[in-house]
Amino acid sequence: MENKISSSNRSIMWTARIISLIMIALTLFFAIAEGITEQKPYAAPTPVINIVAGVLMLGGLALAWKWELYGSLISLVGFVGVLIVNPSVITAPAMYLFAVPAILFLGYWWLNRTKR
Repeated sequence: MENKISSSNRSIMWTARIISLIMIALTLFFAIAEGITEQKPYAAPTPVINIVAGVLMLGGLALAWKWELYGSLISLVGFVGVLIVNPSVITAPAMYLFAVPAILFLGYWWLNRTKR
């Protein structure tokens, strides 16, 4: 029996994919631009943990294209990690855009899960 995906679920999936692709592309663009410039880099309280959390956040978004549940959970763990390590980003509304596609991927998985 085929697992048919409704059009509303498909729109959730593509919205999450488009937002995640934009967030990954912008983050990589700004990371490369920051590496090229000679300016003093942003000093996080614990830069290694902040970088690991950021990689989890972006890597989770990339993984969510194939495995919605695992990718979204990894991305949300990275997002929470960034908020814990660097609490000053809580006031930046653009930071919450990283959580939006992860939540959409999680919602898409929830709507499409099947009992086997």
